[in-house]
Amino acid sequence: MTSPPRTTLRGLAIASLVANMVIVWTGALVRLTGSGLGCPTWPQCEPGSFVATPEMGIHGAIEFGNRLLTFVLAGIALSTWLLARREARAGRVPERMPVVAFAVGLGIIAQAVVGGISVLLQLNPWIVGLHMFVSVFLILACVLLVHDAQRTPRASAPLRLARLTEVVFALGIVVVALGVVVTGAGPHAGDGGAARNDLSTEWTAKVHAWSVWGLLALTLLGLLWAWSDTRLRRLWQGLLAAELLQGLIGYVQYFTHLPVGVVIAHMVGTTVFTAALGHLWLLAGAGPPQKTSGSTAAAMKTSAR
Repeated sequence: MTSPPRTTLRGLAIASLVANMVIVWTGALVRLTGSGLGCPTWPQCEPGSFVATPEMGIHGAIEFGNRLLTFVLAGIALSTWLLARREARAGRVPERMPVVAFAVGLGIIAQAVVGGISVLLQLNPWIVGLHMFVSVFLILACVLLVHDAQRTPRASAPLRLARLTEVVFALGIVVVALGVVVTGAGPHAGDGGAARNDLSTEWTAKVHAWSVWGLLALTLLGLLWAWSDTRLRRLWQGLLAAELLQGLIGYVQYFTHLPVGVVIAHMVGTTVFTAALGHLWLLAGAGPPQKTSGSTAAAMKTSAR
């Protein structure tokens, strides 16, 4: 039977994952509504005030609301770390879990700083892209937190499939990075006066699409190799579904000239794809080592009976 503290910890880990996905969506809303400089400075919202004022209008409210979410993420991260540390000392979760939870907290702080720098640099597209990319690694870390809170066992993947998983994970990160570059070349800059990265939107989109097709091919190969194992097959099917949906939305947004609603859907898809990619990698790839104490191992054996 799962102890109440570990049930709470699992809820906190899931909340941390969801919150770090949601802030990507709200960040996209800031950019797509032209509210990136709704708060024209940082850490204050405007000179002399840390909060948005009515005179700043809807853009100030949207940007300030996104900033406020950082405090929600930080609060969840702190609670997760405190409880994970206690549960790890009791041997009920892996010893790495409080370390990962603490790293997520630091990442949220780093994310806020990078976001502030992007405002101070008038939404430089490369800094804005870095702002997005930090969220990718926060989502991956939060998937690990969920696994540790649930003590999710790894799948028994054969060596060639484990190696393919590593390749798919690496290419998946490249695909997301290329998508960030496409965004930096596109028209939605977050503010009418913000610069773009001066790359061709057409060619960056094509290179991004080619990388997605390569990822799809490797995912289909992985699914074929995993077909005889029910658990592995479901892991690969989950990733494939996320890729197909994200690819469909990507093509729709490209050929309909980037309507706001479709672009937001694509950002939602990016976070879902990232979570699915991390889920597969952690369970079927080499993944990070999981060190357990004697009491943790004993607890796992007991729960498995």
